[in-house]
Amino acid sequence: MSAERVGLRLTAWADELSTVSAGSGKSEPPKGRKRLGMVLDLVSAPGSTDLACRTAAHSDKEALAALMLDAYRGTVDYDGESLEDALREIDHTLSGSYGRFLSGCSFVLDGEGGLSAASLVVLLNEGRNDETPLLAFTMTRKRDQRRGLASALILRSAASLSQLGHSRFSLVVTADNVPARRLYDRLGFKPAR
Repeated sequence: MSAERVGLRLTAWADELSTVSAGSGKSEPPKGRKRLGMVLDLVSAPGSTDLACRTAAHSDKEALAALMLDAYRGTVDYDGESLEDALREIDHTLSGSYGRFLSGCSFVLDGEGGLSAASLVVLLNEGRNDETPLLAFTMTRKRDQRRGLASALILRSAASLSQLGHSRFSLVVTADNVPARRLYDRLGFKPAR
């Protein structure tokens, strides 16, 4: 998949979230996939965990790309991307192409031989009435999945956003991605109205 196509997919997700959040429900999901916008009310969100993680940094770019490729390969959201494609996508995210990258609200967990998990957050529509933090990516290395790492990092991101005064945390998920939807449901994300 070309970098432009990967970038268009995230932009379409963000546009779709805005459309779903605005209540029109008339967006066209990219690649014929149905997407669902979800929102977490940060006032009633579960508390953060004590997981020993650190904020994501631009110097993590290559490790994040490798993590992304490992996490998404073989899932409903994988379209045959290469490591180079993943690296371009991470670069777009960190450089603010999809909204300002919120490094203080984005977390990674170091593991043996690379990163184990990450939660990357961007700020959509900064300075506007519909400004919203978006969980751009959450990813966990295959061998580290089902250990609660994604939950812990998302909760850490939510707590950081709340401390900055944000009242909601949004995401867009592929409707057929049942494991991700279960995770978000457990964390308290609700369908966007």
